[in-house]
Amino acid sequence: MLNSLFGLSGKNALVVGAGKVPHAIASLFGSAGAAVTHAQEPELTEEGVEALFDGVPELDILVNGAIVTGPWPLDDLTMDEWDRVHATNVRGAFLLMRQAVRTMRRHGRGGRLVNLSTIGSVHPVLHGNYAYGSSRAGMNALTRQFALDCAEDGIASNAILVGAIPSDPFPEGCPVPPKGPGVRPERFPMGYGTPEDVAPVALLLASAAGRYINGQTIVVDGGFQIA
Repeated sequence: MLNSLFGLSGKNALVVGAGKVPHAIASLFGSAGAAVTHAQEPELTEEGVEALFDGVPELDILVNGAIVTGPWPLDDLTMDEWDRVHATNVRGAFLLMRQAVRTMRRHGRGGRLVNLSTIGSVHPVLHGNYAYGSSRAGMNALTRQFALDCAEDGIASNAILVGAIPSDPFPEGCPVPPKGPGVRPERFPMGYGTPEDVAPVALLLASAAGRYINGQTIVVDGGFQIA
C-alpha cells in the first residue's frame, strides 16, 4: 500500500540544482525507484534547456531547485545583480517548466512540477533580500499559473516554501552577511531544518499520494510563520 502511494518505480525524474536540498531530493527519489537525472548547473537558456530535456525524453517529474541568492543593501544592489537573480529564479524557472510541460504533453501520461521556493517569498526574513525574495515570489506565481493551465493534461504544479536550512554559503562578494530579524533561532520553534526535512515533501508531491494536490505553495519552515 505504501509503495503504491509513495513509490516512483517506472517514473523518470529530472532534478535541477546544485544545493543540498536538490541533492537530498534526487537521492530520495532514486531510493523510491525513479530513474533520476540530476542536472546541477545546467545552462538556463532556451537552447540549453532544450538540450537538457533531450536527455530525458519520457519525463514524469521535474524538481526545480536552480537558484541564485544573496542579499544586498538597497544602495548596493545593482541592476546587473537584480537581472542575474531574476534570470535564473524566474526566467530559468519558466523555461524549465515550459519544456517539462511540452515533454509531458507529448507522452500523454501527465506529470508533476515541483519548484523549490522560500518563505522569503511571502515573508521578509533577511535584510536586503530584494532581488531574491521578489524572484521567488515570481516563481510562486508561475507555479500557480502552470497549475491552472496544465491541470487538464494531468500535470500538477506545486512549490515548497523552504525555511531555514543551513546550506551552501552566500555568493562570494555578497556584502551582507545572512542576518536579519528572521534568522534568530527563537523564530523557529522546531529549530533549523535539514535537506532531509524537505525531500519527503517533494516525494509526496511527485508520487501518487499527491495526485490531488495542485497549485499549492507548501510551507516547510519549522513553525517560523507562527512564531
